[in-house]
Amino acid sequence: MAAPPIPEWLQREVNEYFAVPLNINPATVLDIGANIGAFALRAHAQWPAARVICCEPMPFNLAQLTQNVEPHWCQLIPGAVRAYSGKADIYVGDMFVTGGFIKGQRQTDRTISVNCIAADRLPPCELVKVDTEGCEVEILQHLDLSQTQAVMLEHHSLSDAATLKQMLAAKGFNIVHDESEREIGTMIFVRA
Repeated sequence: MAAPPIPEWLQREVNEYFAVPLNINPATVLDIGANIGAFALRAHAQWPAARVICCEPMPFNLAQLTQNVEPHWCQLIPGAVRAYSGKADIYVGDMFVTGGFIKGQRQTDRTISVNCIAADRLPPCELVKVDTEGCEVEILQHLDLSQTQAVMLEHHSLSDAATLKQMLAAKGFNIVHDESEREIGTMIFVRA
């Protein structure tokens, strides 16, 4: 049975990451918060030779993600990326794209236990995308960005946006797409 298509609204959201042309050709793409694979599929279309590594903790999303990607170009890591490894309870979202560790308006009171992978245990990749409903700062503080040419992320608060801009600038990245004035927005950084 074929996987259902990626919803059009989710494809539009992913297209925001590709609004700014980047002069890069990554060999590896790390998709943290891969959800059902919308970004992974778009990255594969953009850079077909790249190996895409998808990290996703939610079992219902993993089932769909597995159907949407192919093992010859995509590696799945079933778990949430955090500062530490182990188990943790994650809030189930009001829809499949809104689960997260931080309880906000879009997270329900229902939790499930998920496996966590320490960010510093992931391989360095040339392109990193992070959309984790509020854990972006925690992840990027611990992720090895030594080989990273571009970081694409969705921030989930104004304070996180400011922290991320400062942190990534200190690590040698320039911002090329800036929605930091929005409570939730997309930001793209490239290695200076």
